[in-house]
Amino acid sequence: MTLKDISQMAGVATSTVSLVLNNKPGVRKDTRDRVAALLVQNGYTIRNKITNLPTRGEIKFVRFKATEHIRERNEDFYVKLLNGAEKKAHEKGYTLSIVSVTSPELHQLLTTLEQQSNLVGVLFLASELSYKDAALLCNFSLPLLSLDKQLDQFNINTLATSNIAGAYEAVQYLYRLGHRKIGLLRGQIDIGGICERAVGYRRAMQDLNLPYDEKYIVDIDLIFETATRQMEAYLASSSDIPTAFFAANDIIAAGCIRGLQRHGLRVPEDVSVIGFDDGSQSTFITPSLTTMRIPCDRMGALAVERLLCIAAGSADIIKCSLGVTLIERESTAPLL
Repeated sequence: MTLKDISQMAGVATSTVSLVLNNKPGVRKDTRDRVAALLVQNGYTIRNKITNLPTRGEIKFVRFKATEHIRERNEDFYVKLLNGAEKKAHEKGYTLSIVSVTSPELHQLLTTLEQQSNLVGVLFLASELSYKDAALLCNFSLPLLSLDKQLDQFNINTLATSNIAGAYEAVQYLYRLGHRKIGLLRGQIDIGGICERAVGYRRAMQDLNLPYDEKYIVDIDLIFETATRQMEAYLASSSDIPTAFFAANDIIAAGCIRGLQRHGLRVPEDVSVIGFDDGSQSTFITPSLTTMRIPCDRMGALAVERLLCIAAGSADIIKCSLGVTLIERESTAPLL
């Protein structure tokens, strides 16, 4: 999204957008607020000097854990996200500390954090957060930004991945390769927007006038070995399978590939597979995995910048989405 695109969306001149971006005078407050919101939503950082923040302080990174699935599905995502956040926090002059929390511990942790005098704000990794637990965040008195889940039902600042758009693009890519029987490997647990990716798949199939066929939809666990066994069971019971699969994440995709290979099918010659995340396993498996890459480092850095804006007094509730990038590797091929 360019400054010109944003100027058209806001109905102002490109020069006005530039003034807002660089925090320069000459723009009315209502216009400035509207343009600033569009800039932040599209990944820009307002070049402002935050004067009402402490020069030193702590940012707390809270990792909510409801299951053990996050350890396998998201370790790469978590490490890269954390690295980006830590680097940006140090660059801005703040320390960043980490704490993990489960559902029974959440209320007490939030209460404790509210009493911490040097705490600037909280980055909350909400990949596994239930909506029941999310309600506790609404009453948190310090600046807070939820990561990896939009929490649309709640008035909470969020930063997440464009899961629907990414899944939509993945299906479109398979369609461009000539595939028309495109299946979905749907995650059994909603972690980090996996259910949103199923929505993106369905929208793409509808827009491409392709049938949404339940026999091509497979519910798969997020543990690699379990995913492999489930894929083998599906193949053993199905006489008609797709020529391509979109997998809700890379662990599922890797299990799918292993299951296909054990069943005597070649990837991508017989079946193409595309994943989502671009974790390290994408290049470890054979064939290497075509996938949708999440800009984890950038998400971490942007999270700190956005949190500091909130801490500086920004009253706007903004739900940001970062786009993903198609990474073509060896697990997809044109339909012959």
